[in-house]
Amino acid sequence: MRVGLVGFSGSGKSTLFQLLTGATPDPGKVHSGQVGVATLADPRLDFLAALHTPKKVTPATVEMLDTPGLIPGSHGDNPQRLALIREGDALLIVLGAFAGGDPAADLAAFRDEMLFADLGVVTNRIERLEASVKKPRPDREAQLKELDLVKRVHAALDAGEPIASLGLTDEEKKPMRSFGILTDKPQVVVVNILQGREVPASLLAMAPDALAIDAQLELELSQLEDDERAAFMADMGVSEFGRDRIIRKAYDAVGIITFFTAGEPEVRGWNLERGGTAVVAAGKIHTDLAKGFIRAEVTAYDDLARLGTMKEVKAKNLLRLEGKDYIIKDGDIVYFRSGL
Repeated sequence: MRVGLVGFSGSGKSTLFQLLTGATPDPGKVHSGQVGVATLADPRLDFLAALHTPKKVTPATVEMLDTPGLIPGSHGDNPQRLALIREGDALLIVLGAFAGGDPAADLAAFRDEMLFADLGVVTNRIERLEASVKKPRPDREAQLKELDLVKRVHAALDAGEPIASLGLTDEEKKPMRSFGILTDKPQVVVVNILQGREVPASLLAMAPDALAIDAQLELELSQLEDDERAAFMADMGVSEFGRDRIIRKAYDAVGIITFFTAGEPEVRGWNLERGGTAVVAAGKIHTDLAKGFIRAEVTAYDDLARLGTMKEVKAKNLLRLEGKDYIIKDGDIVYFRSGL
């Protein structure tokens, strides 16, 4: 699962990338993009670690791709830059609000850039399909169906409407997945703004869930020793970091949940696509677990947290035995039984 960090040059995008992942931006990758891993802070993992005192604790993570900053109004170059993150599962749009910047106007302009890039991709696909369906071929009916769909998408984009307005099913979207349509990707909007200032009302009207962060300040604070950081935060009136809220939003945006495995050797959080089954979850750990899957022993985190011990969970008959088709829930603690 990958989240593309995108925005205009000067928005503070690379500073936020460093804050989220701990990776120092590499000037040599300014045009190719740089990948880092953001660790998801999760109090459930801390609880399980305290309960089991394992040798190792491994949190769930999400991959971040810092992409080249766009040049405002430069339609000729920006589609090529945006192409870098087309395979991303979600977009984290970073807007700068320093020195009188207008993040609402920047968001509108950025969305226009994505729309322009998508129009180019869809137009090219229409031209190829129109040429192809003129010839007799075994998949002509499927191509005619795709051509009708792509024309509908083009009409929506041309009218400035999001693809979501078409109400397409997942099945209908399948032919377009290889295009990496930007305007159909989940978005997390972050405004990089001075500490203590709120998200402007004009931006909230466009992105009601937009988050605010002073990325440079948080980065500097994160590099201090614990005692020194606490003192600075108290002096500056900083009660919490925005970093963890942003990572959680990005994590949710790509459509993944966390399930846990817990024991003395290791307590670990695992990523799983929302709606994933027990056998798919087993395969995340090891392919042999999926191949030899017998059953999954499942405990809901809330039950364990409320009762305090696995002994009490079992006494209340809350440890469940589930088969391959069980849909894993966020927070499930799972032990897999396998014949291999």
